[in-house]
Amino acid sequence: MRVGVHEGKMYPIRSLIPVNMPRGPYEHLEYLPEPEEPQMLTAIDADAPGYPPEDYGATAEQAEEWRKMTAQNVRDDGPKPWGMLTVLVIISGMFLSYPSLVGFFADALTPDSKWAYENSEIYTLQDEYGLTGEGIRVCIVDTGIDIDHPDFEEVRLVRYKDFISNADGTIQDRGDDKHGTMMAGILVAQGKFTGAAPNVDLFVAAALDKNGQSSSEAVIANAINWCWRDVDAHIISLSLGGDPNPDNPLGSQTASAVSDALDHGVFVVAAAGNSGGPDSTVTDVSVPANVAGVIAVGSIDESGIFWEQTAEGSETDISGGELREYPNQKPEVSAPGVAIISTSDSSLTVPYSESTGTSDSTVFVVGALALILERHGDALTRNGMNADRDDIDLVKRALADSCDSDALQGQPHHSRYGYGTLNALTWERAVADEIAIRGDI
Repeated sequence: MRVGVHEGKMYPIRSLIPVNMPRGPYEHLEYLPEPEEPQMLTAIDADAPGYPPEDYGATAEQAEEWRKMTAQNVRDDGPKPWGMLTVLVIISGMFLSYPSLVGFFADALTPDSKWAYENSEIYTLQDEYGLTGEGIRVCIVDTGIDIDHPDFEEVRLVRYKDFISNADGTIQDRGDDKHGTMMAGILVAQGKFTGAAPNVDLFVAAALDKNGQSSSEAVIANAINWCWRDVDAHIISLSLGGDPNPDNPLGSQTASAVSDALDHGVFVVAAAGNSGGPDSTVTDVSVPANVAGVIAVGSIDESGIFWEQTAEGSETDISGGELREYPNQKPEVSAPGVAIISTSDSSLTVPYSESTGTSDSTVFVVGALALILERHGDALTRNGMNADRDDIDLVKRALADSCDSDALQGQPHHSRYGYGTLNALTWERAVADEIAIRGDI
C-alpha cells in the first residue's frame, strides 16, 4: 500500500479518500494528494495505456529509466502488509520455539574442544578398552563446582568441602570465572561433550576465592591433606600454583602437603604455571609442580606448539641445586590447553566458556591417568589401590617414554614441552610394559 504525506504525517493513501468519493466504474482508481494542496487528489489509473515518451519530449530509453526509478521508489516506500505479516509470524515462531532455539544457538555458537581429547588419544583409550575412570577417586582443589550445570547431572560427586568459609552444605563455585567448574568439566562432563574420565568418584575442595586466589597458603595445604588423608584420593588435581621461592621453595606448606601425599602413594598432577614468555623473570615451574614426584604439565595448542606463557622448567632443583634427572625433569609432559571450551556458569543461556592455560592441560593428564589406573590399578598396587613411591616412579617413567616428541624439542627433554606431548594410548601401553618387566603380571 502506498502512503501519502499530510501535515508532516504519514497516512495510508486510502485513508485520505473522502467517504462520498464516487464508486462503481472508478473503484479501481488510486488517489494521490497534490504536494501543494493535500485536500486535492489526483486520480491514477494503473490500467491506462498512457502516452508515448515522445509526447513528453523524452526518448524511449529515458522513459524506461524513469519507470525503473518509480518502481524502485514504490518498493522502498515501506513495509507492505504481507511483509509485516511475515515478520510477525517469524517473531511469534521464535517465541514459541525458544527452548529449542536456545539449544540450536548453543550448538551453533559454542565450538567444542574434541580435538584436545582426540589429539591426546584420550577418546581412543576410552573407546578401545571401554574405560571411563570407574572406581578411581579424583580430588580437585580449585574454586569449587557449579553442580547445577546440565552436563553434571550424571556426575558422581562424592564429597564437597569448602575451605574458604566452611559452608560445606552449599555446593558452589566461588570463582567469578567458574574456574573450578571448567576444570571439572574437562574431566567429568557428560553432555555437550564427554570428559576425559566421566565416571570417576569426584571429590571437590573449594580452596580458591572468587579471584582464583588463596588468602592463606595453609588453606591450600589443608585442602591437599584432606584429599589424601580424609577421602583417600588416588589422584589430586592441582590447576593452581605459585612462583617458586628461591630461598625456601620446598619448605612451603603446600609443597610439604604434596610431599606427604606422594609418600602415601597418591598421584599428584599440577600445572607447570603460566609465567613463561620472553619477558619472564621466573626461573622454574610453579610450586607445587616443582616437587620431584609431581607430574608437572605444560600447555600446547591444537597444532601441538607450546603455549608461549607455559612456564619454563629449570635444569636444577633450586631447593638444593641438584640436577634434575629422568623421569623427574620439569615439566614432565605438555597437553592441550589453548582455547579449551568447557562447562561454565549454569545460569548462562550458553553455559560454556573458553579457557587457556596450564590449568586446563593439567586436567587432561589427570583424566588420562584415571583411565590407566582403572585398567592397571590392581597390578600397580599391593594394598587395594594404595600405591607407593615405586608405583609413582613406574608411571612417570612410562609417561616419559610414551610422550609424542616434537621436532622443535631437539632433545629427549625440553624445558617447555617436557618429554613431549600427552599420548594417553601409548602411556597406557608403556605402563603395561613396565608392569610386565617388574613381574607383577
